Amino acid sequence: MSQNSDWVTDVERSVERFARKYSLTYSRSEREISASFEIGCFHALVNFYSERCKIEPKNLRDGKYYRYLTSPNGNPNNFSYVRARVDGRGYEIRQQVRIRSHLADDIAFTPDLVVLPEDVDISSTKDKDYAKGKRSFFCVSSEDVIAAHECKSMMPFPELLVSFIGTLTVAHAWLDDPKPKGFFGKVGLHLAPSLFVGGTPRGLHVRMIRALEKCYPINVIVGLHSGTWDLTRPTRTLNVLPPGEKLYAWE
Repeated sequence: MSQNSDWVTDVERSVERFARKYSLTYSRSEREISASFEIGCFHALVNFYSERCKIEPKNLRDGKYYRYLTSPNGNPNNFSYVRARVDGRGYEIRQQVRIRSHLADDIAFTPDLVVLPEDVDISSTKDKDYAKGKRSFFCVSSEDVIAAHECKSMMPFPELLVSFIGTLTVAHAWLDDPKPKGFFGKVGLHLAPSLFVGGTPRGLHVRMIRALEKCYPINVIVGLHSGTWDLTRPTRTLNVLPPGEKLYAWE
């Protein structure tokens, strides 16, 4: 992919390939067009899992329409998602699912992408402080979160990079040690929590990214506006979550 390629066109092509491969139909709303970068990251993540798992689109409208969720206001049960299965276990790759943190019940937020165990409970409650109690508050427990990912179609800068550590801490109950040993390498099924960034970093930012990835089980994937969307053939090693039933409540 050339440095001058149109990343929006690349995303549209990835959606079209996905639709053809699984005999799907998709339609684009104005919101989805504005959320093209997030959808591109979603397909990059799905392709990463397709190298390791059997992939199946689920919850299709009329059995053929794949419906993307690109807003935290939607009911996840009304939108499509991708199921990944391997070795008798299933996982769900979803967009915009709110997470209630293990740190405290009143800490909740909605990452752009999230990987969950198959058939996880998405609770629905009414809260007078949310939409004046008129709409349901949908969320999953951070105890069930395998990995939460964020997508930012902008240039990387230090405050953006550091803020992702907040996402890591709040969303992942399995992170007991802020600098856990053994999380770095190629062995493992799940991509470590990742920050997808459109812009290309400067040298000082590259050094900061490498330092953060050595300290935490994360990836900061940059340059997507002009780089490759293929996470299975990266120019460098990506952090993955190591296998082991004793490490995670969801295994």
